[in-house]
Amino acid sequence: MRAASLFLAAACLLLSVSVYPATAATSMSSLQNKLNKLSQSIEQHKKELSDAKKKEQAAKALESELKEKVTVVQSQIGVLKSQIAVVQNSIGVKEQEIAAKEQEITAKKQEITAKQGEIDTQWTAFKGHMAAMQELREGGSVAMLSSVTNLYELLTFNQALQDISVKDTEILTNMRNAKEALENDKAQLEEQKTQLNSQRAELQSKKSELDSQNAQMTAKQSELNSSVAAAKLSAAEAQKAQKDAQAAIESDEMNYEAVKKEVQKLIAAAASSKPQLSFTGFICPLKSYTRISSEYGWRKNPVSGVNKLHAGTDFAAPGGTPIYAAASGYVQVAGWSSGGYGNYVIIYHGKMSDGQQYSTLYGHMRSVATSAGKYVQQGELIGYVGSTGNSTGNHLHLEVWKGGSKANAVNPRGYIPMK
Repeated sequence: MRAASLFLAAACLLLSVSVYPATAATSMSSLQNKLNKLSQSIEQHKKELSDAKKKEQAAKALESELKEKVTVVQSQIGVLKSQIAVVQNSIGVKEQEIAAKEQEITAKKQEITAKQGEIDTQWTAFKGHMAAMQELREGGSVAMLSSVTNLYELLTFNQALQDISVKDTEILTNMRNAKEALENDKAQLEEQKTQLNSQRAELQSKKSELDSQNAQMTAKQSELNSSVAAAKLSAAEAQKAQKDAQAAIESDEMNYEAVKKEVQKLIAAAASSKPQLSFTGFICPLKSYTRISSEYGWRKNPVSGVNKLHAGTDFAAPGGTPIYAAASGYVQVAGWSSGGYGNYVIIYHGKMSDGQQYSTLYGHMRSVATSAGKYVQQGELIGYVGSTGNSTGNHLHLEVWKGGSKANAVNPRGYIPMK
């Protein structure tokens, strides 16, 4: 559509009733092909630009999501480090308690050794007493008895020997009991040390588990940071792709303008030809259709949702239905439109009996069956119904231009026979 008005003006100057100059037709066709290719290239680069913007948005969204995950992982690492510090401190306390128990055990061992020395000494003394008493019983007691003067002394002597024996036995028993108590204390201390060792082992196991979790979280953090860097790189690449696509669009648009200038030169060169085309009226471009799906006039565009003038009439018909020229004339445009018509054709018909110049536009074709610069007869096949461009279903969009440009589009119902 960007070149439609140019080619309509060119047709007015280059076309005649009987002969269309071959060189002009070739030039117009060549320029039309260039414009079509440039329009397609612009659309492709616009799509690339749109895709790059979406990629950048997706990359930035991913980066934001990953940064949130990094924050969560950092928080978890902080908690783990705090737990590790608490456990490490508990291990230190247990080790101090174990060291204290070991000192107590060592001291208890020394007490046991000392007590054993006392028992050994007392046992030596006891054995001496027992030997002396044995001597008394075996003979010494005769001498002792000879010196006894009365029964009381005799009984006292005997009691004294018994008391010595009982006292020594009592001392030895007490010392043995004391040693057993020390041994029991030592065993309790050993049991307490064993428990402390077990508690320390549990704490060390817990610390190892926390260290493992911390290592996993640290690795996860590193992985997320790498992903964040990759997302940033992807966003940067998308930004570069946008710049490249924008530069390509600008380059194509500059070339497009250059081709338009070539068209204007061709129009100027052919201005002296003053073509004179005429016709008497139009026929319906479709031999059959299901209904008029949209009339000429203001409406909300079904694709964009914007309220604007619908400059033609839409004929709903099955895809592939043949489309015929509504009147004889020269094909001004035949190809792809970047303005939303999809595959389309514009035919210049010249003057009708009312003295006005007319052109017709056929949009959203599945495919085009004619070419720019060709003269077509009324009722000649020019394409097939489709749904290309900005379309929501198979139909023919038909416009009638009065006065030579789209700005003067009129309601087709006043010119085209319809049901």
